[in-house]
Amino acid sequence: MGSSATSWRNRLETRPDGAILPRTFRGSRGGQFAFMGLTLMIASLKNWKDSVAPWYSATGLASLVMGTSSVLIPLMIAEVLGRSVGAVGILSSVVSLIGVIGSLIWGRLSDAAERRKPFIVLSYAMLSLSFLGIGLSHAFSTVLTWNMVLNFFWAANASITVLIVIENRERSEWEERIGHLNQIVALGWLSGLILGSAGLGLAGSLLGEKGAIRALFFVLAGGGAGAAILAMRFVPRTKPRFTRRRFRGMIVALGNFLIETGRFRPAHLYHRLNPRRLPELLFCEGGLRRETKIFLWGTLLAFTGFGFFFVPLPILLAQRFGFPSSLVFGYFVVMNAAIVFVYPSVSQRIKRSGNRAIQMRSLLARFGLFLGMGIYLTLSQGVPPTWLLIAFFLVLGASWSFFQLSGVALASRLAKPENRGQALGLYNAVAGLGTIIAGIGSGLTADHLGYGPTVLVAALLVSGAIAVFYRLPAPQPEQGEVQEEKGKPARTEGTMRAEPVSSQG
Repeated sequence: MGSSATSWRNRLETRPDGAILPRTFRGSRGGQFAFMGLTLMIASLKNWKDSVAPWYSATGLASLVMGTSSVLIPLMIAEVLGRSVGAVGILSSVVSLIGVIGSLIWGRLSDAAERRKPFIVLSYAMLSLSFLGIGLSHAFSTVLTWNMVLNFFWAANASITVLIVIENRERSEWEERIGHLNQIVALGWLSGLILGSAGLGLAGSLLGEKGAIRALFFVLAGGGAGAAILAMRFVPRTKPRFTRRRFRGMIVALGNFLIETGRFRPAHLYHRLNPRRLPELLFCEGGLRRETKIFLWGTLLAFTGFGFFFVPLPILLAQRFGFPSSLVFGYFVVMNAAIVFVYPSVSQRIKRSGNRAIQMRSLLARFGLFLGMGIYLTLSQGVPPTWLLIAFFLVLGASWSFFQLSGVALASRLAKPENRGQALGLYNAVAGLGTIIAGIGSGLTADHLGYGPTVLVAALLVSGAIAVFYRLPAPQPEQGEVQEEKGKPARTEGTMRAEPVSSQG
């Protein structure tokens, strides 16, 4: 007993502020990144912490466990089950397809049932069950099955939470409240990555890498159950008011793909795509404008390129660079910290420069990052210096905030007024399709040709998207568009204020 206590004391270190931390974690780069992300996250809460609703705690906790799982699941497949990056790609494609299907189903069920709260509670409860199943799995097929369940029920959360926000508030408060919800989601996701880095850093020395990964899934199962209980307690009951989801301005002002992952996982689904209207939209005279179709082709190339990079990324860091799992999480902390802290200022920059210009710049930045990384991986067998990787992930995260917000604005502004809701739904579907293609394609390329060619394919696809977007005209301000809150006339091309209710379906 005495020797055991001494052993534990030897593993601890006391900081000047009195906090006691494990030496193995505190001294690791993954641990340092986690504490850096935690410090920045706490700082960002000061601006709006007094105005959040109690039920946001459920959404934040659910986002936390999903954030951890976004990196932990690929590590489970590669490090615990011993499968290749090709298996990770297959899983990404299949669960993205399930997510797209779920996004078409859950909103309709909720609207038909005229209930919101039961679907949120069910979504979070199934997160808990899915993580428990993954933690107990010993075969890839079982992990794949539980991930399909996980993504299907997470789509219920994405389809419904935003409606709960606006159905309890006056129109003048919608943009602010959804902005707060978005920050809760993003900060929850960042917290989950910090948990992954800290948890694996702490448990790895006690349970080993494989044991720590499995143990963390059981922690996530508990978190999912906690989110379900919080949702049951705090999510308000609302009378559905927006069953046709006519609030295009919300997605234009605030975006929906807040966090970038290697699979289809939007934070919110503001509009439902009606599959029966696809032939009319794509092929008939009264359908989508030519420039809208060009934009969607460019979006498909962009999301496919992003997927070619992000699907194998956790395995690249763990196996090609030889990083421990806690450090893999650490670099994702850096990237998502950049997303969280750039996001609030994006709309102002878009207002000054315009949606199309910002979209092009974000894609050019990513093209440069992917090309540089692809060339390095092809020509060198070494590991880039830490400072360079930190800078790489910071720019990677910042560019995502600009891309996703300018992208949804373009999807809306390039469409005819009567088709805007469906154009936004189609934008989500195209993003999902790109991720599905990238999952299979990146896994096969990485397995047969290596990581360098895979990342170069990502750069090539992004360059294709740049060429397509270069042909797009800048959207013109519409006659009669009004900045409702400030009482000013029509928006310029880059203006990003919300229109609480619009006339399109």
